[in-house]
Amino acid sequence: MKINKLLYLTVFLFLGHLSYAQIEIDGNNQKQTLDCEGQKVEVGGSGHVIHLKGDCSKVEIMGTNNTVTVNGLTSAELAGEGNTLYYRKALSKNGKLPQTIAGNNNKIIKKD
Repeated sequence: MKINKLLYLTVFLFLGHLSYAQIEIDGNNQKQTLDCEGQKVEVGGSGHVIHLKGDCSKVEIMGTNNTVTVNGLTSAELAGEGNTLYYRKALSKNGKLPQTIAGNNNKIIKKD
């Protein structure tokens, strides 16, 4: 019985860890297409062109001159300079995207 409880606890902790997975992109001038699968995404560095397939949770873009395109997301945060986030849909209950924009010339643009 103790082994079963330990096994259940281990599986629970493992699955809980998976729900907090995230994608991290850093460096310079990367061009990537990635499956988001509900994950949080952090983009740092400069000159990236990132296409995120599927829906993401929060997308954070820092650094300079990064461009990120995503289908759907729950929230967005931009900092730095010259970053652009394109998205198709906000996954919030009211359909509006919770967003924070700091820095210079950062834009969040909804695409139809």
